Amino acid sequence: MVPSVACISSGIIGASLVNFKKRIYDKFLPTEQHVYMKITHEVQISDTKDTFTNSREALKRLLEKEGHQIHGLKEDLELVNFQNLKHFPQYLTSISHTRGAGASLLALKKDYLALGIDIEWSTRVMKSEAQRFFRHPEDSLYPNDLELWTMKEAAFKALATQEYPGVLVLSKIIIQDGFFWSKERPELKGVVECSRQRFDNLELTVSLASIPRSST
Repeated sequence: MVPSVACISSGIIGASLVNFKKRIYDKFLPTEQHVYMKITHEVQISDTKDTFTNSREALKRLLEKEGHQIHGLKEDLELVNFQNLKHFPQYLTSISHTRGAGASLLALKKDYLALGIDIEWSTRVMKSEAQRFFRHPEDSLYPNDLELWTMKEAAFKALATQEYPGVLVLSKIIIQDGFFWSKERPELKGVVECSRQRFDNLELTVSLASIPRSST
């Protein structure tokens, strides 16, 4: 049931997506960033599990791949300040969920300062008047508003965990040529990528953002 992303070159341990359907498929999708997506999924979305369970099960799968035993989703996976795991202090994490799907991103603190992940079903319609709430004049030209929105959400999650002057809003974040930053804290420059992952006739838009320690 888990598509998992392992960023081989960057040091990010992985991103795990969980959605609940009926048939299972499994394949690897390489990308230019040396990311390998293992997709094991089912076909019919089920609403029998809530968003908390979906995203925490994704996180559980990632930690189990690192050799950790997880007994309880609430007890063992308690979050502190959104990105820190109380019982696994060596890691950073970020989670996201939408109806019927949950996701988690995991990395070692020694390699990364902050993480962010955001997922949305690609059928979501973004109204044109909403652009003023998330577009920045210096953004690269992204014709697909949903892709830019998810990248901004992922970048927001990464930046929001850092000391930030004033109020952080999506329209203050600049997304340009695979990088993100804000003029309020330009030294916090991270990388962001967006991809689309298909599940038979369904498609998720997935954005990952991270701030490597070497960039600060």
